This record gives sequence, C-alpha cells and structure tokens, in this order.
Amino acid sequence: MRRPRLVIKEREIRFPRIPFVGITLPLNLAFRLPSLQGLSFGRNAKAMIAFTMVVSVAVISGAVYFAIKGISPAPTWPTAAAYDAARAQRLGQSALGVGEDIPEDVQTGTMTLELIIGGARISEIAFSDMDVGKASGLTDAINISSSSDNIICETLLLEDVEATDFTLATSTAYSLTVATTTADGLSISPTLSSDPISYAFGSNRGALQVPAVSGGTFDRILISSNTTSTVGLISFKRVKAFGAGITISGIHCGEIIIRGTDPNASVYGDGTGINSASFKIGGSSGTVKVQSSTLTNNVERPVSVR
Repeated sequence: MRRPRLVIKEREIRFPRIPFVGITLPLNLAFRLPSLQGLSFGRNAKAMIAFTMVVSVAVISGAVYFAIKGISPAPTWPTAAAYDAARAQRLGQSALGVGEDIPEDVQTGTMTLELIIGGARISEIAFSDMDVGKASGLTDAINISSSSDNIICETLLLEDVEATDFTLATSTAYSLTVATTTADGLSISPTLSSDPISYAFGSNRGALQVPAVSGGTFDRILISSNTTSTVGLISFKRVKAFGAGITISGIHCGEIIIRGTDPNASVYGDGTGINSASFKIGGSSGTVKVQSSTLTNNVERPVSVR
C-alpha cells in the first residue's frame, strides 16, 4: 500500500506507514462480536469498542502531529538558503517559494543565497541596494556560472556595483558595453566573432517569477545551472561587495552591460596596482566572444575596495 503524502509548495511530507491496516470507505460498523464461551461483554460491548477506536485514532493523530511539528520550517526566498528554480517550475509553482538549508559540510559559517536555475525559464532575476561579502574565507562574493556554458540570457546588467575584482570568462555577448567604470587596472580583451546571438526573451507565459531582492546583506550570492536555462534579465544595481570579487562564466547573452551612473559609483579594485588588472574580460581568463563592443569613459587608477 502506497503511503499518503502531503505536498506544500516545493516541500513533500510523507506520513508514516501503518502496518497491517487497510481501510475502505464508507466504514461499516455493523459487525458482531465473536462468541467466546464463558466470556460475556454484557451491555457495554459497543461502548468499549467505541472507546477503543477513539483511543486508537487519538494515538495515531498524536504521532502524526508530533512528527510534523518536529519538521523545521522551510526557508523562503530570499532568506539565505539554496533554491531550486527548476523544481519549483516542475511542481507548477508560478513563483519561487521555499528553499533548503545548505548543509554544514557544504557551507560552514557562510550566509549564502544560492539560486539553482538549471532547466528553468525565468523572466527576471534582480538584486539591488545590497551589501555582500565577508572579511575572509570567500572565493567570490557574487558568482554566476554554468557547467556547460548553458545559461542563456537576454540582458546581463551590472550598474553602480563595487567589488574587489571582476572577471568575465568563457561567455558570449552579441553586444558588450563597459562604460563610466573605475578600476585598479582594466584588461578588456573580447574576441570578435560571428558566433554570438542576439537573444530576446519572449512571452512571460509559463515563466517562473523570482521576486526581486532589494536591500539586505549576505556573505555571497550564487547563481548556477547544470543544464540549459533561459532568463530574460539578470541585474545587479547598487550592490556593494567586499572581501571577494565577482566571477561570471558560461553565460550567453544578447547584451552584457557594465556601467556606472558616475565613475565613482562603478568601482573595482583590490589595491594591487593598475599593472595587475582587477577588472578582466576575456584574455587569459577565458575567451569572451562578441559581435560588437562599446568601451567609453572608463578610468584606471589605484583603488582598493574594502
């Protein structure tokens, strides 16, 4: 007999199996007691049976209640946790909801917001007015990556972002714009190619909604994919990071835009000097193919983001 289960958004709870019990509705309580010679239940037979059934139901209900009560509440977006967008979409959710705590053996003492988008179709992933980073122990404060170059995005936007360093590697962009940005050394080496495609995100029908995140603080933000996924817009606006930088790889975009509303608003630097670039696109980091690029009003100067 299959165990009954309860699905609440993306969480599934299976009730314990009760052995040797089979119940068919409607119940037929019109039965007779077995006849045992020398033993009589008297007039209270039915009352005893009813009492026994009530106690049995109470015991089972109590066991189920305490089993469910012992389950910790699931974290909800954007509480620090790991969120599986593809699973939410498979379960028919219209918006990203609950996630799972990251195990201690995977993450120790790090408050991470992780979005796993493999196979999902998402209209927008947006972060704004946030503080990210940690004094030590991080490789990246923000990381966007895929295992097989399979994140497809109409637009990737970083506006008025500050971080110790920035690396864009092994990706394509139909158009690349870097404007009004200050860095402790710039190394921008895209490769002109006819391979990049100008992607356009179509209808929002059926797309998973990921609520925009505005305000708040995390040690790091991770976005990853292990199979082809499609996103209309990925944006970071007025996000400030320290202790580690930003790495983006394995993404294919219609356009990638990195800009500041002011040269002092879009800043990248680790303090090692302009001869050791803190802002890197392509080159030795990994080929970045573009159809066109626009580089305007960018400034190199010694700067350290702390």
